[in-house]
Amino acid sequence: MRRFLPPSHTALWLLACLMLAAPNVLLLATRGPDAEALVSPMGRLAQVLASFWTPAPSPLVAGSARHALVRALMLLGALLGLLAFAAGTWRAMRRPPPRSPGRLVAVLGAITIGCDANLVYVLAALIAFALPLRRALACSIALALLSGAVQLLLVAAPLAGNDYRFGISTLLVGLQCALQAVITALACAAVRERHGRLALAVAHAELLATQALLADTVRGSERRRIARDMHDVLGHHLTALKLHLDLAMRQPGVPVSAPLRTAGDVASSLLAEIRLLVSRERSDCPIDLRGALELLCARIPAPRIALDMDPAIAIDSPASAHAVFCCIQEAVSNTVRHAHAATMTIRLACDAAGDVVIDIADDGRGSAGAPHGNGLRGIAERLAQFGGDLLAGDRQPAGFALRLRLPAPGAGR
Repeated sequence: MRRFLPPSHTALWLLACLMLAAPNVLLLATRGPDAEALVSPMGRLAQVLASFWTPAPSPLVAGSARHALVRALMLLGALLGLLAFAAGTWRAMRRPPPRSPGRLVAVLGAITIGCDANLVYVLAALIAFALPLRRALACSIALALLSGAVQLLLVAAPLAGNDYRFGISTLLVGLQCALQAVITALACAAVRERHGRLALAVAHAELLATQALLADTVRGSERRRIARDMHDVLGHHLTALKLHLDLAMRQPGVPVSAPLRTAGDVASSLLAEIRLLVSRERSDCPIDLRGALELLCARIPAPRIALDMDPAIAIDSPASAHAVFCCIQEAVSNTVRHAHAATMTIRLACDAAGDVVIDIADDGRGSAGAPHGNGLRGIAERLAQFGGDLLAGDRQPAGFALRLRLPAPGAGR
């Protein structure tokens, strides 16, 4: 499903609707309907309604009341059509977007054909943001053909006896249909380009965050390697030196000199410090998971992601940290691709038992009861390897929420 434009663009869409529909409303209010407007669907409907409520022109009745009523009904219809079209456009911009955008497009298409054909150009662009590429092009062509057929039947057909005017009307209708298709194609190209930039930004953010987490893990591995080498090389040599010094100080009949005793004490002290340093470097150090997650969230342009991580959480196992990062990364990717959300929240905290609990929520379209896909199944499988679990479901009134739990043995305070 195509993404609708973000809410910040709603004003631009409403302004476009007003610019295209306002001239028609002003003309109806100041000059009244012209001959072409009277043969439009709205004009014909207004004349039918006026014929029921006003007397027909006769030698006694001039028919001005009917004309005034037709003008009032057409003006009212134009205003209501503009308001309805603006309301539909505003609904399209809301979060989450409509679950059935095809129905919304059909309603807006009926409004444009019946009330104001100028709004069809806005609808042609809106279709590109509401539907997938092929469906958008097909819907735009169908809308162009339908609106063109209506105009040909109502406007051009009565002019069939006049070759000049009939040809001009037919040409204008054909140009209008072509322009609608071109607008939809250009809008589709803009949507694809925007999606490409968003996908590239998400991939870049994931790459940087993964590199940061990997660099932290590599530094921990390197510290442990250095500590192991110090233990295997320096520790063994210092132990041998201390043993030889102790043996020299225990030689029978040989007095122990002060420098020899000092050398033995220095060797013992140095060996104890080496052992302490090796133990400290071999101990697991907390991995900077917060830094990797902040880098991931900050680099994604849409949706806006708010990260809240308890400072007391310290995950010292590289495997656990990698699992948590991959689960959150997958949740973010799912939201970007499917949720059409404007905001997303990620909260990491520890519960009373010391388990790490991760709450992820967005304000998107939700799953509508659809079964879990490969992404959510992958998250559940990763957590199950550490004894964790996953809860997922739609939020009220809109959105989707995840709760991930990782037991304390894998990650704790």
